[in-house]
Amino acid sequence: MSDILIAEGNLWSLAGLGGYESKLAEGDTGRLDISMRGMLASPVVDGLKASIKASGVSLTNLWQDSSAVLHIQCVKKIGFLAIIAVAIAAAIVVIALVVSWKLFKMSPAAVVASIGIWLALIVGAVVVVAFAWRKT
Repeated sequence: MSDILIAEGNLWSLAGLGGYESKLAEGDTGRLDISMRGMLASPVVDGLKASIKASGVSLTNLWQDSSAVLHIQCVKKIGFLAIIAVAIAAAIVVIALVVSWKLFKMSPAAVVASIGIWLALIVGAVVVVAFAWRKT
């Protein structure tokens, strides 16, 4: 089962992102992929993540890949797309670099896989820290 593309647009249509709320059922996991003109600095990504979480969105993951695509993954709760659009628009550095966006409804297998990747990274970090601690 693959992710389902719900909508796509450019910088100028990002403000209307909230209009796609009805395409996702309560509890569905959605992913917003935003193509950027360039890479965002880590503090900008971290600030955007904090802003979205502080707004009450059930954010499960936010990352930027090496091709300058910002991925925002969250579980649908009331008004989450509109909140994300406002958070992006409020971050002037981010909004200035937006080229296009795509909204996906994630398949259950993809959701499990993304959780598994983060779990593997966390376990790996714990193992590295444990080995480093044992050597001291």
